[in-house]
Amino acid sequence: MDAQCDTQDDGILVNWIEINNNVQPATRTPTGRSSCMYPGEPPAPPVEGAEVAEEAPIVITLEEFQKQPVLAATIVSQPSNFGLRNAHSNIYAQAREQEFTFEFQDAEIVLKARPVSYQWNYGDGTSATTTSPGGPVAGTAFDTQTPTSHQYARTGDFDLTLTTFFAGDYSVDGGPFQPVAGEAAVVSEPHLMSIWRTEGHNVSENCIENPRGIGCEAPTR
Repeated sequence: MDAQCDTQDDGILVNWIEINNNVQPATRTPTGRSSCMYPGEPPAPPVEGAEVAEEAPIVITLEEFQKQPVLAATIVSQPSNFGLRNAHSNIYAQAREQEFTFEFQDAEIVLKARPVSYQWNYGDGTSATTTSPGGPVAGTAFDTQTPTSHQYARTGDFDLTLTTFFAGDYSVDGGPFQPVAGEAAVVSEPHLMSIWRTEGHNVSENCIENPRGIGCEAPTR
């Protein structure tokens, strides 16, 4: 059909639709028929009985997936924003599956997004990628190794960042779900980690008996 329209200058391919104004709102139904239109001429109506062209399927691309307002994961540290040098700091993500409904190319799209992997940048020059979001552990969580914990080798304040990758599945006008080619990357707000050092000492007095004793004054890094 494109080749036929190119036989004359400035030919444009026209896809015909039927509009039913007897219902409100009016309906628009593709006929599957096409013809050529040229400048200054009305489009020639399609020939009855002509071969009906197959309508191209609607595809949701990764670019369209990225346009949806997918909520970023929340970064949690245990205890909150605090850790010890050379100890395992338990850090984990809270992410959830999400669903969106929107119009695209005159069709209703239902898109489901689910977290599948997590790219951690710890702020100290190291990074890691996990398929597990991690989770809380019992107790104070000092030096408890988890799938997402991290050991900081020096003291200081570090901005930890996280990129969560979401896989997508979409349905067109209530049809079966099919996967989006690629994963949407969603960046979380930075999370501050304050890393301190510890020292061990034997003492014979408490801080009431000796306010200047070891551990009784303000801590230092």
